[in-house]
Amino acid sequence: MSILTEPVLGKFPELIEISNSEIQTFKSDKRRWYLGNYLGLAKNEKSEVGPLPLGTRIHDSLEQYYLTGANPVDVYNRLQRADNERFIATSESLMEDMVKKFNDESELGRVMLEGYMDWMDEENPDSHLEIVGAEKKLEYRLTEFNPRVQLVGKVDLQVRRLEDGSRATLDHKSAVQFTDYYKYAHMSEQLMMYTMLERLNPDEDNTRVDGGIYNLLKKVKRSARAKPPFYERIDVRFNQKTMDAFWIRTLGTIRDIMVARDALDNGADHRYICYPNPSWDWKTGSSPFFPVYSMLDDGSNVEAYLEENFHQVNPNARYEIQEQTN
Repeated sequence: MSILTEPVLGKFPELIEISNSEIQTFKSDKRRWYLGNYLGLAKNEKSEVGPLPLGTRIHDSLEQYYLTGANPVDVYNRLQRADNERFIATSESLMEDMVKKFNDESELGRVMLEGYMDWMDEENPDSHLEIVGAEKKLEYRLTEFNPRVQLVGKVDLQVRRLEDGSRATLDHKSAVQFTDYYKYAHMSEQLMMYTMLERLNPDEDNTRVDGGIYNLLKKVKRSARAKPPFYERIDVRFNQKTMDAFWIRTLGTIRDIMVARDALDNGADHRYICYPNPSWDWKTGSSPFFPVYSMLDDGSNVEAYLEENFHQVNPNARYEIQEQTN
């Protein structure tokens, strides 16, 4: 059976986990959703260069800092060495420009985290927060709406605001600029999803969950020419009307996703159900499926290409909590 036609979860599965990431992918580009979520395709050779591996190293280093108190720079150096070994084993290591990019990004991440610790010492932005939990999977079965669907998410850090006792999720983000976060944080569906799932799964003392906090780190080496701020916290709260509206439109999107899934499972042509929406990652070629987009329409032997270059993975496996090892 070709991986182009066999869904990663099988046809008509009894349980379908849907995350905010999947919802955003479906809304922005149904063809990418079809390839990445429905078929579960992932490239055989994972790139160790670019914003994703850099962001993951920084994210995981901060996670260990808040979870165990480990120095994030030390954690980052260890992760970078492991990534370097994987990088050497890829075809990218044979290209001079990619080697330079990998080394530059490795140094950038280290400098960013060194600066983050300086920021902790100088401004102590955590002084008004209490850490109450870390790396928690959130889930909620939509039994009355569609019993096959379970909403899922995973928060980086759970904190309590000392000024009023409310809880929030704290999410680490690496960004070239903070401008978009300043503009759109109050509309963040990621933070809304975390807030909604937290409220659907209240803790024992039923502490109110009120929005989330973006922990921003600028992708810059803080040279003399670089413009601060290099680190920022944006605290976002949502009123009840906003959350009610988000719940309604989330259910509407899930309905559309399930209609598409059922149609594909019944043998519908993916070009009819999951038509493409050329977006930014098409224009930049940053999508892992960039060569595939046109091959699906131009008569190329796309099945052979996918079989040679991709494999199937459960796209929601990353929401499982991994046990910590020493």
